[in-house]
Amino acid sequence: MIRLVCLLKRADGLETEAFQAGLLDRVGPVVAGMQARLGICRHVQFHADASLAEADRAAAELRGSPPSPFAAMLDLWWPAAGALQSLVESADGQEAISELRDALAGLVAPGKSECWLANEYPQVSTGPARAVARRRTSIVKLVFPLMPLPELGEEAARDYWLTRHGPLVRSHAPARGMVCYQQVHRRTSDLTGRIAAGLNMTEGCYMGHAEAWWDRALTRGGAEMEDARTQAAADERNFIDLTRSFLFSGKEYLFVERDWVI
Repeated sequence: MIRLVCLLKRADGLETEAFQAGLLDRVGPVVAGMQARLGICRHVQFHADASLAEADRAAAELRGSPPSPFAAMLDLWWPAAGALQSLVESADGQEAISELRDALAGLVAPGKSECWLANEYPQVSTGPARAVARRRTSIVKLVFPLMPLPELGEEAARDYWLTRHGPLVRSHAPARGMVCYQQVHRRTSDLTGRIAAGLNMTEGCYMGHAEAWWDRALTRGGAEMEDARTQAAADERNFIDLTRSFLFSGKEYLFVERDWVI
């Protein structure tokens, strides 16, 4: 599959409650209503949760990272790159992208949201289905967009992330009470610029983002968890420019899930 990742910056002067309500009540139904036209097999919104802000602040402080400039993430999945290529190159597809842009108008800051195409690399999964941090459940999700260390370069940083940091996180997953963890690597494509322009966004320059799901009802403490957390954070310094990366946690809202495709 191929995935479009959109980091959304709230429009100036718009309250968080109105921003999230607009995404849920307007944007989500618009996308769900034209899922066949878009050719998507999945659409999920991820909203920052104020109740998790203190934990995010502590995690960012541990890493020396800035606070997140974004308040939500909107993602769409296609079963194959060819399906997305056909969409972008068709008149109806371009019109559908414009309709999504119009639905976002007034909610996101023009030209200040970012998007990119990506591929997923699952690392940890404790269940047969995709993890979802739904409302009224104890599951929460953390998103961590990453910039590579300049002296390392993106290719080497991406390789380290996948082949060395991934196994480290997997080895500590039980101690940390992790439900699911995956790496989402940015995919280089000439389609990205066309999609970004159609949505009035900029092309994201991150090498990708990490996603982790946790069950707060099963949160573990003690020396093992603290050691696991410390080791993972220390290893991030080997390949991530933490001064230009950030993280935020929240809940997910699922609008399209075509299991027969996935």
